[in-house]
Amino acid sequence: MPRAFRAKDEILSAYPHANVSLSPKMGGFFDVMVDEKILFSKTEKIGTPIERFPESGEIIALLQKAGY
Repeated sequence: MPRAFRAKDEILSAYPHANVSLSPKMGGFFDVMVDEKILFSKTEKIGTPIERFPESGEIIALLQKAGY
């Protein structure tokens, strides 16, 4: 879960008033949802062509691209 904490810290650094929560799940899931829409999904390959965790800064770039 260290990568999830890193992503959470990056989001809060760029968006200090964001409400960020982590929901532990089994099976290798890693999804980033904003306003009930999936912005990044490791397992569904949303935001990435292969199953992987986001790189440093990638979630922030996706948030900015989505207009947040």
